[in-house]
Amino acid sequence: MIKSKITVMLMTFVAVALVVVLGCGKKEEKAPAEKTEVVEEAQKEVSKPSAEMNDGIYVEITAYMYYLPDKYSKKYGELWQTKAAAIEEYTVEPEKLYKKYGITADAYSNYEEQLKEDVEHYTKLKERVNKRAEELSKAEK
Repeated sequence: MIKSKITVMLMTFVAVALVVVLGCGKKEEKAPAEKTEVVEEAQKEVSKPSAEMNDGIYVEITAYMYYLPDKYSKKYGELWQTKAAAIEEYTVEPEKLYKKYGITADAYSNYEEQLKEDVEHYTKLKERVNKRAEELSKAEK
């Protein structure tokens, strides 16, 4: 049950990311300068050299990403993916996580690819990720 819920949340995350990347529903209006500056600043900081990636950081970031759809469902309602404010907030969450842990998106992706080479270790980490995502969801209640 939990694995299927996490799978649905992950698929939702991927779907939303695709919508944002592909530009469906582009706004014709300009984003407020204040919000644009915040996003640009976050993107600049993400490209800075990263700290050392490790299993603990990987578990925390991945678990939080799994938890995000649940967080936004609670905050904005079941159809949160249809709300522009929610989508805008949701799309900057990964950059915030990378900044919090002092890594880059590339460092995270590269680490995950390296983990996949050792299937047994990767599977154990995914179990830790699922457990941590559950904890985050329960803590929110």
